[in-house]
Formats: sequence, C-alpha cells, structure tokens
Amino acid sequence: MRSGTLCFNATLFRKHLLRFWPVWAVQLVILALALPLNALMLLRMDLEAHGGVTGGYLENFARYTVPGMTDLSLMLAVVLGLLAAMAACSHLYSQKSANFMGALPVRREGLFFSHYLAGLVTVLVPGVIAFLLTLLVELTGGCLLPGQLGYWLGYTCSAGFFFYTFAVFLGMFTGHILALPAFYGIFNLLAYVVMAMLNGVLDIFYYGFGSLPDWVGKTVSWLTPVVNFGGLQMGVLGEWHDYGSSPHLLWIYPLAALALAAGALLLYRRRNLESAGDVVAVRVMRPVFQYGVALCAGLFFGMMTRAILNLGEVELMVAIFLWGIAGYFVARMLLSKSFRVLRYWKGAVAVGVAFLALFAVVGFDLTGFETRVPRAQDVASVSIRGIQAPPFDGGSYVDAVLDDPEDIAAAVALHQSFVDRREWADQPAAISADEYVGYTEYYVTYQLKDGSTLSRSYNHVLVDQGANQTLQALLSDPEVILQSYALAQMEQRGKLIWAQAPEMGIAYGEEARTLLDAVLEDIAAGRLGVHTLGGTEDAGMPEVIFQWRVSGREDEPPYYGTDYEREIRVAVPDTASSTLAVMERLAGQNG
Repeated sequence: MRSGTLCFNATLFRKHLLRFWPVWAVQLVILALALPLNALMLLRMDLEAHGGVTGGYLENFARYTVPGMTDLSLMLAVVLGLLAAMAACSHLYSQKSANFMGALPVRREGLFFSHYLAGLVTVLVPGVIAFLLTLLVELTGGCLLPGQLGYWLGYTCSAGFFFYTFAVFLGMFTGHILALPAFYGIFNLLAYVVMAMLNGVLDIFYYGFGSLPDWVGKTVSWLTPVVNFGGLQMGVLGEWHDYGSSPHLLWIYPLAALALAAGALLLYRRRNLESAGDVVAVRVMRPVFQYGVALCAGLFFGMMTRAILNLGEVELMVAIFLWGIAGYFVARMLLSKSFRVLRYWKGAVAVGVAFLALFAVVGFDLTGFETRVPRAQDVASVSIRGIQAPPFDGGSYVDAVLDDPEDIAAAVALHQSFVDRREWADQPAAISADEYVGYTEYYVTYQLKDGSTLSRSYNHVLVDQGANQTLQALLSDPEVILQSYALAQMEQRGKLIWAQAPEMGIAYGEEARTLLDAVLEDIAAGRLGVHTLGGTEDAGMPEVIFQWRVSGREDEPPYYGTDYEREIRVAVPDTASSTLAVMERLAGQNG
C-alpha cells in the first residue's frame, strides 16, 4: 500500500499529543504563571500606582526577571524533556505495543518521526506560547525588550530541544521504561562524577597529584550539559557574562541534538521488537554496559567505603576490586533477568585482572609520575603557591610567577627535595628531630620551553634542613615578596586610598605614597617581607595597612563598572629602616 512508504503519520502524531496531554499542559501552566500572567499583574499594578502611566514594575520585570527565568526553563527542560521522551518511546517498552506498532503499514522512519516530533512539540510549543503572550503584555505596557525576551526563548528552546533529544537517544538503548530515567540521570552527570572520582583516586595513589589537566575539566563541562546550561547567564544590560559556560552553547547543543536525533533514528530502524523489556536493547552495547557498571561501581563505592571506614591505600585497592566484581555481577543480573549469573565468572575474572593491572601501574608508579622533575634549563617560567611562613601578614602566603633562571633553579631544587624524601609522606616518623624544620604546602606549575606544562601539588610535606635552605632562598627573593604581597598588581590595577600604622594614624595622598615607596625600598634591599618557615608566629611587629580601590571584580574583567577595595597588611621588622623612618616622621606630624 502507498501508506507503507510514509515517513510521517498525522494520526499517530495527533493521538500522541492527545494521549500525553498532561506533559505539555503542566509546562504551559507553569510558564504562563511565571511569565505572561505575572507580567499582566505587574501591568495592572503599574496602572494603579502611576495613574495610567505604565513602565515601572513591568519594565523591571522585562529587564531583570525575564532573563532570570532561565533557571526555571532549565528545570522544565530536564524534567519534562525526560517525561516527553518516555512518552515518545513508551511503545518500545511493551511487547504488545511494540508488535502493534510494527504491524502498522508505516515505515520505521514514519513511526520514529511521528512520535519524536509529537514529543518535540510537547516540549517546545508551551515556551513559544508563553513568549507570544508575554510579548503581547509588554507591548501593551509600552516596555517591550526583545533582547531579554528573545534570549529567554532561545535558551528555553535550546535546552528543551537538547534534553528531550538526549533522552530519546538514550531511550533507543533500553527496552525497559524504568531504565530510561536511570540512564538519563546517570549520563547527564556521568562525566562530572567520573572526573571527580578519578581526581580523588589519583590524589590518593599518586604523590604530588593535584588535579587532572584543565582541558579535561573543560571537556567534562561540555559533556555535563546540566552544569553548562546552569552556568550561562545574561547580564541585566544585555551583555553576556561567562560563569564557566559560553553563549555559543545555545546553538552548539541544538547541533548536538540533531546528531543525537539522527543516531536515534538509525538505532530505531535496526531495533528488534523482541527487545521490549530488556534493560539494554542494543546487543552490541551490552558488554559496554556490563564492564562500564563494573568500573564505575568499583571507583564510586570503593571511594565511599574509604570515606566511611577511613581506609589506607591497600585497603582502598581491595575495596575497589571487590566492588568492581560486585558491579559486574549486578550488571549481568540486569542483562540476564536472573540471579543465576555465577556461570559468567570469566567476565568477573577479566574485571579483576583489569583492576589489578591498574593497581600495578599506579602502585609501582610505572608511568614515572611521582619522580618526574623537569630540568631547570628546560623551564621557561614557574608558578609557585602554597608556602606559608610567619610573620603572618599579607605576604605570608607565597603566590608568584618567576622566570629568572636562579629562581627557576631554586623551585626545581625544592621540588626535587620533596620527591627524594617522598617516603616521609607515609612515614613522618622517619625524619629525625634534628632534621625537622616544619611542614608546608607546595603547588608548582612549570611552563616548559617546548610549550607543555607540568604541575605538582604537595599538600602537607615535611621540610628538612637542606630543603629549608632552598625554601628560604625563595622566600627572601624580592620578586617573590612583591608578588606575594600583590603590591605590584595593585599598583597596576588600582589606586592607593590610604595607609595606616600604629601611632601614625591614617595617611592619605602623598603621605601614603611616601610610606609605600619606603616599603618597596626595604623589600628591594631585603630588609622587609622576608618570611621564615618555623619562625616566630607573633614577633610583635607593627603593621602597616594599605587600602586600594580597584575597578571591577577581583580577578575578573570589569563587572558593571563597580569597584571593590583591597586591603594589604605588611609586617614591619626592626630591619626595615626606610619604612620605620617614614612612620616615625608621619607619627610626629600627626601628633
């Protein structure tokens, strides 16, 4: 029959919309209350409050509230997108309905597009209706802001299209209706959770591990659309502001949704009707599911067990191993729909061997991660952070980027000393009282001359006499001191307001500048700002407080033109002759 070649069936499309009307009706009611009805009430308040002159409440709503409705849009897209996908795929999860649909004189493409498009209308049309009604209210009130309203519609449609299509794509892999929401929730956060678990495991097993490379985090951000969409905001002036996400996602994720829709169609065309009721309906994906569950179960529940029982490295390995085997058998039960799965022991052995191989790699440091220290001549610049030493003022926490060869050599030497004595991390009693100076944190990032980077993080390392000499050379470097106090950065980015010191009172203008110049002179001469690990925490030194005003938010580009103030405290030792002389002179003038 000619109907057998159709790629769309209007009857199926219409029946789907009528059968699952609560999905789109709920979204329409929620959006109507949040946008057009809310705007209508504000318009009424404007008319009553301003004697017929509109614009107050409604204009604020159009300018500020509408762009802020993206949080609501994201929640609806995530939840109702899943419900719409469950409705669109529901005929695949029952043997009776699957056989009925397969017996219709409609091609597989026709069945797919009829159900898929009906679900897409369910997700997108309520947003379009709310947009048009809100547009009408804003026009009536004479305060239409198409940028804000258009942004909201674009965000709503982009999020709704992606999350619905993503759920439909996952729905093609399963034949069980309850498995779809489970897969949907897992895969929305899988990349983020796996990265967090890997960070935690590698931090335990690898001495000096800080975090995975930045590109991993950026990739994971794009693979976690809930987080990426949630980080996107629009400024009240219609400007984009990046909080970890990019406005490009409003068209990148819809493009990804088109690719997912094409993949879902291909899977639908090759899907066996007999797979209804199976947890994993695509046979080739069953091993992926089986071993993926084993890996994730081992890592996740292994880390949970460690957190509860405070396990060491070896005990953590055992926990990961056992939970991985358990995860394999649980996945096998779901696939076989039976508890009798011990006959699949060969797969469990493969999982165990894989974990043992991973343990061997990290346990014996076969990659050389823990012992790798770059040569000083291969380093273009080095960033050091984390070292804290008294006196505890604004410069006691070291944070500096250095490119001087001597500074690079000192940073490399300090790093090497921590690597050579890495056994102290597990056996702090191995260091004698004569050798012990103190402990510190040390975060180092090398920018190598070949363009690559190398980072290491040591959260709690013991420092002996030899390492302390190298450490003290860095702490005494005027460039390190200046950057740690952030005095140079403040000079470039802000304006000095005042300076204050005991007995001197508050100095403004040229007097404050004179005191700052004296501090800089003492730092350059090595008479001020030198911190000593293991030194006296409170030496009774007087402190000078400098106050700057800086435009924009700290560590970010200017944000709506606002200012913030930055206070820097500088401890003044007896050796700071220039600073003490200025303080004494200003105290005499103020007295």
